[in-house]
Amino acid sequence: MTVTKALDAQLTNPRRAFSLLVLYRWISLIPPAGSLILALSDSELPWRLVFALGFAVILNGLISIFYRPLNRDVRRYPQLLAVDLILVAALIALTGGWQTPYYLYALSPLLAAAFFFRFRGAVITTTVFVPLYLAAVLVAYSFGGESPNWLVVIMAIVGFYLISAVFGYAAALMQHLRSAGDDLADAHRDLEVIHDLTTSLQSAADVNEVEERVLEAVTTELNFDRAVVALVDEDEQTITAWISRARQGPVSRKLPHSAQLPLSAEGGVVSQALLDGSISLSALAPLTSDEAINAHLEMEQAHIFPLLLREHPVGVLLVEAGGSRNDAAGLHSLQSIANQAAVSLGTTMMCIDRAQRLAIQEERIRIAQDIHDTVSQSLFGIVYTLDGCLKLLPDQPQAVEPELRRVLGVAEETRAEIRKSILDIWPSTLTAGQFVSDLDKYATTICQIDDLALDFQVSGDFSMLSSRARRSLYRISQEALANIGQHSAASRAQVCVEVTDKHAILSVRDNGNGFDPDQVMQRVYGREHFGLRGMQERARSLGGACEINSRPGAGSTVIVDIPLSDRQRGGENGEKLIPEPTT
Repeated sequence: MTVTKALDAQLTNPRRAFSLLVLYRWISLIPPAGSLILALSDSELPWRLVFALGFAVILNGLISIFYRPLNRDVRRYPQLLAVDLILVAALIALTGGWQTPYYLYALSPLLAAAFFFRFRGAVITTTVFVPLYLAAVLVAYSFGGESPNWLVVIMAIVGFYLISAVFGYAAALMQHLRSAGDDLADAHRDLEVIHDLTTSLQSAADVNEVEERVLEAVTTELNFDRAVVALVDEDEQTITAWISRARQGPVSRKLPHSAQLPLSAEGGVVSQALLDGSISLSALAPLTSDEAINAHLEMEQAHIFPLLLREHPVGVLLVEAGGSRNDAAGLHSLQSIANQAAVSLGTTMMCIDRAQRLAIQEERIRIAQDIHDTVSQSLFGIVYTLDGCLKLLPDQPQAVEPELRRVLGVAEETRAEIRKSILDIWPSTLTAGQFVSDLDKYATTICQIDDLALDFQVSGDFSMLSSRARRSLYRISQEALANIGQHSAASRAQVCVEVTDKHAILSVRDNGNGFDPDQVMQRVYGREHFGLRGMQERARSLGGACEINSRPGAGSTVIVDIPLSDRQRGGENGEKLIPEPTT
């Protein structure tokens, strides 16, 4: 590649080629100078050779001095070569015609034509020079020269054509190599642009960032004058989110989302291209049926590239036609960028849609868990107390009043919990003391297990946990205590939390009736056993596990093990590092 570039620089650069031709003219004077030296040995002064050599030296000197303007003028006005051909023919006529020592010198204008005007120019120039050469041979003979040897003359003419044609073809070949090298450089640059675009699109956070990056690649890196990207809203069957960018001018301009083009034949050329799924090159304005969008596009002629993902339209790329890149290579690069943009936009939109649906599903599950862990248990306590009050009436009215007051307190607590669930208000600075006191209050007021000996133990740095981890441990403990109060008939229970550098372990134990976990989990009671599943799902959502150990008559143990990754760690004073889900 280096050798080719060097030859290209020598042979196809006009200024350097002209310098080489000037050097050739000087070297080609060596045979005439040698002929003059040999002729000086004769008694008679060879005045014709002296005059011819002096004239050639003066001509070369003028060309050497004024080679810059001559270089420019010869390329601009090829007719100037005719002057050089006439002067060379005069030198041949003056120095013996077919026996002239200026044969190599006569090739200089032919080589100039070959370098500057390639093969065709070399042949035309040689064809013009051949009659002049024959005339010079005849003039030399008429002024007392030897009779021409026509075989030599024909060989000289063949040499003119052969040498000029070979150099003309070589110059044309090098020009083609230079063009191919430029095309290869453009293709390599375009591939780098596409590679960089592909890499950057992989980290794009939203569709707007993808649109901006595609426009930057088309205008700034591929040097197209103007480009526009819009997205397809399949639900509304419209083209929206129009963003434009010019190579010179503002970075980007956006139309409001209210500027929507119907995805139908009535939408214009752009809509039709998307419906057909085919590229439309050099489409003429108006491109759409909306005057406001046409004014935003500011294009009289545009290439339209539909952005398709698995034959589904996701957007459209419009690039202003014309300019230096309006060639096959430039259009091919645009097609590659359009394909990559379609994949990136489509996958980004799919990921966003999937994330939204997953977030909705997770939020529904979270709300269901919170309602089950708080409202459901509280309502159970209220119903249980009211049922007892009904049994006490009318025989023991004095015992009903304190129970009703307690029910009123439970109802107030339930209302507060409902409000918390709706607004998702949870203190991010829940301390170990609050954790214990709230659970103890929950067990006595909501679960109504006053006769249960309940022991709480918290060891380690509780503030290391994130708000979400502390909340999940609290909710799991609530559910475990509710199960103890409703089903176990236990007299003693223990809630322990141990926080280490790598794990947070919650254990809830009781000495109650116990149960068969496999049998209970296999039963299908609708939402009756949602609490057990909820505990396990909460633990899994934090990357941990919830193990339920029990057997009839031997009590129960719930163990939750949560690994403390960066997501589950809290900052100083319990500051949460990840956002809580919102309703």
